[in-house]
Amino acid sequence: MIIKKEQEQILNYLEDASNLKGGKAESVFIPENEEEVVEIVRECSAKKLPLTISAGGTGVVGGRIPFGGAVLSTERLNKVIEINDRGKYAILQAGVVIDDFLKELSERCLFYPPFPTERSAFIGGNVATNASGEYSFKFGCTRRYVRRIKVVLSSGVVVEIRRGEVIARHGFLRIPSTDIEFKIPDYRMPDIMKNSAGYYSSADMDLIDLFIGSEGTLGIITEVEVNVIEQLPDIFFCAVFFESSQDTFSIVRELKAKKDILDLLCLEYFDSNSLYYLKEFYPRVPDAAEGCILVAARMSSDGSLDMWDELLSKYNPVDNWFGDSEKHKEELYGFRHKLPEIVNDIIRKNNRPKISTDIAVPEAKFWQMNDFYCERLSSSGLKHVIFGHIGECHLHVNILPENEEELERAKELYFEFAGKGIALGGTVSGEHGIGKRKHHFLKMMYGEEGIKEMGRIKNAIDRNCILGIGNIFTKE
Repeated sequence: MIIKKEQEQILNYLEDASNLKGGKAESVFIPENEEEVVEIVRECSAKKLPLTISAGGTGVVGGRIPFGGAVLSTERLNKVIEINDRGKYAILQAGVVIDDFLKELSERCLFYPPFPTERSAFIGGNVATNASGEYSFKFGCTRRYVRRIKVVLSSGVVVEIRRGEVIARHGFLRIPSTDIEFKIPDYRMPDIMKNSAGYYSSADMDLIDLFIGSEGTLGIITEVEVNVIEQLPDIFFCAVFFESSQDTFSIVRELKAKKDILDLLCLEYFDSNSLYYLKEFYPRVPDAAEGCILVAARMSSDGSLDMWDELLSKYNPVDNWFGDSEKHKEELYGFRHKLPEIVNDIIRKNNRPKISTDIAVPEAKFWQMNDFYCERLSSSGLKHVIFGHIGECHLHVNILPENEEELERAKELYFEFAGKGIALGGTVSGEHGIGKRKHHFLKMMYGEEGIKEMGRIKNAIDRNCILGIGNIFTKE
């Protein structure tokens, strides 16, 4: 076990992609096995010392940033324990880096579908936030692929939870090998493709789903077993640029309607402001482009693109970038990934907190939500970009305030967006979680009683109340 106590040694553990300031910790523990995790947890429980779990640092809601107490980093729990080719599953320690996992799978002609856009993320962090990524339009979120987890509770007890073995009965769940039993919440999750807001709940829920998306507040995930699939056949990427938003949105509607016929894996969107910032790094972006979509799809068995040529010609795009070689696919992947990097750089330069929505709504309500974004942002005069997972009705609005007055207006606008998304039956967090930045939005979504029900479960499982303090719930 490595223990870091000098402040210059722990600075890297006091930040993530959220740009949240003020993090502090007494020490950082870096265990190398599950036994050391148990030792750390028992020590912190005995001292009632808050313990924050640190994964890859790719989160945007401040989840791994401590505000006191100690940090437990899973970076050395990084072994791929088993990849079972025949059974199509893999067993991983929580600190396995997704990119490393994907490469090892590729050598066996296998694939992990819900891999996140940020490939430096840890698998444990993905499970803790029910993350989703590049191909979620086709394959869905992390939850669908988790078969089993091992969790260290704040008591030091190690619990193994396999999907299908512990189901709610008569409104209650019990954690195996413990005396912990609790009533499942009365609230229900929104009926949408993606949701990472608060504790999972359904009438006949599986215990494993409570821990998936719990953001390190109920236990420390040390091991994960996930389903994998056969390596995908030939895939191509294509970025298509249009002179008008109307054409962009029209083709999005048609692509969604033909999702299965076209075998689409992802459908992403960039507004004109996004293209403005991207053009500095990608000069080929057409000056006339007002919107862009990025698609990934499987090649037809004969390699023909006739269906795509016919579809695109209907909307007269000003340009399209096609990639079917590994090099060109990586270039287009980089195009998608570059925008969040640009946004984060602007935020750091402006020295302002990140104002980035993670709202997802039902399919039938998406265009209402999109119109609301456009109308309110246009009248606000604030710099912004709109991009993201339009296929899943899940766009990210990033507002880029340059001073305190603009920051306050941006925060007010975010509250309007969250209220509208909730009213339309959506979620305030499609994939990033609540962390330490979105408590108010979670309360808007579930109400005071819903938060109390989550708190009741937190108190029942984390009896010493030391894990992930400030995540999901306010410190108070």
